[in-house]
Amino acid sequence: MNKKSNHVIPSSKQGGWAVKKSGSAKVSRSFDRKEEAVKYGRELSRKEHTELYIHKKDGRIQERNSYGKDPFPPKG
Repeated sequence: MNKKSNHVIPSSKQGGWAVKKSGSAKVSRSFDRKEEAVKYGRELSRKEHTELYIHKKDGRIQERNSYGKDPFPPKG
């Protein structure tokens, strides 16, 4: 099963940030500041019940949040 997710990623636009859906070639929306992109990404992921991955400037994952249906009790 392939989980849907949203990603806050560095954008090539003058050091900006973007929110992109997994598997999509296009960004959902671009922002000048990371804080704005994270806020939009959280709202979008809550609405869609998906995972949100927040990346660092170098592209590595900084933080991950789940707004989907998590198994209860959690594994591990």
